Amino acid sequence: MTYEDLLIVPYKENGRDENGMDCYGLVLECCERAGTPIPDIVYGNDSATLPEYIRALNVQEIGFPVKGAILQCTLDGDLHIGYLIDKKTCLHMTYGGVRVTPIAALKNKRYFEVI
Repeated sequence: MTYEDLLIVPYKENGRDENGMDCYGLVLECCERAGTPIPDIVYGNDSATLPEYIRALNVQEIGFPVKGAILQCTLDGDLHIGYLIDKKTCLHMTYGGVRVTPIAALKNKRYFEVI
């Protein structure tokens, strides 16, 4: 999967195209490009409904990072989601745009594989 063109996409709340994406929009695009599409589900960033949301995505939790996994973490105190471009690096959207970040720098990590 190539992602370099995504590095110039700006943040846009609920965005789903090259004119702007939010963190989930970026993960949707990455999964689509990798041939493992997931549904576009609106989630209110509410930890109480998180288990239901995860079930709806058709993913299963795995205990370790792998290329192509979806990463859930916290970023600046909020639940956040990104896409692992390899087992050590996450592609994710911030308010400042798309970032490539070592997963070691992120907190409260969980990894999910599309099933």
